[in-house]
Amino acid sequence: MAKFYCEDVLGYSILRKTDLDALHEATLELMETYGIKIWGDEALEILSAAGCTVDRETHMVKYPRNLVNDSIESCPEVFTLCGRDPKKDTLIGGKKVAFKNFGTGVQIMDPYTCQVRDSTKADLGNVARFIDAMDGVDVFSIAVTAQDIHPKVRMLHEAEAVFHNLTKNFAHDLDGKRNTQRFIDMAAAISGGKDKLRERPIVAMGACPNSPLEIHENETDIIMLSAKAGLPIDILSMGLAGGTTPVTLAGTLVTTNAEILAGMVLAQIISKGTPIIYGSSTTIMDMRYATTPVGAPEHAMCSAAVGQIGQYYGIPTNVGGT
Repeated sequence: MAKFYCEDVLGYSILRKTDLDALHEATLELMETYGIKIWGDEALEILSAAGCTVDRETHMVKYPRNLVNDSIESCPEVFTLCGRDPKKDTLIGGKKVAFKNFGTGVQIMDPYTCQVRDSTKADLGNVARFIDAMDGVDVFSIAVTAQDIHPKVRMLHEAEAVFHNLTKNFAHDLDGKRNTQRFIDMAAAISGGKDKLRERPIVAMGACPNSPLEIHENETDIIMLSAKAGLPIDILSMGLAGGTTPVTLAGTLVTTNAEILAGMVLAQIISKGTPIIYGSSTTIMDMRYATTPVGAPEHAMCSAAVGQIGQYYGIPTNVGGT
């Protein structure tokens, strides 16, 4: 199955080739015999037509292993996250490492008063302009949220603030089918049309499965709209070992893998060759405080494993920082 793998991996490595083979086989078995819960009538229709077994009452979808393997093979091993300024283009995949800022903060320390307060649309624009000037950051995602804007249109206002202040690639997560399409239309208008956006995608979309083993309609809509527009999609699982995924890291990695591959299959059915980013911000659940400790050692272990899975499949990866 491995499109690219080297036992002599540089850096922190926790999985051997035999581990990756076992993880892949366990994932195929899980997807084929148990399935993933998928929401959205259009997504279910597409998956059914592609050969998946679909139970429309329970929303459970079972995936033939050949469909999953073929979808993995059709994902590009490397591709470019384009900037509005071609000089800011970022190649990802293989052993190329790129960096993106973390998000989405809800508060900011005012640079003039030094007081902590809710972040605003103006703050987001200022942060985007600041990061755009930083050579060490390759791609921008929403760093702070515009809390002074109504939630129903907040994400579009955030997109406007970023577009006015950024020449790098813009990674954005949307809420709702209409807002997602509006955001794509904004990017197309800036690029000079839908065909120009397809040639040079200046935005990358994000979709998050719901652990354990669910992809809700908002995310299937994002995946489908992005694939139709020819945009890169970051399918990012955020499982919590011991909370929303099995307590063992092995079980959590299988769950994470199944969720991401399910989204990837949907994208590849719609448009073969759609650029996929294999994403994860998976960590453990703190059993004492019921919190998400992104600084836990297990987060780094999961991130290292995801990087290896990406190399095993030949798919660029994205992991959350610790």
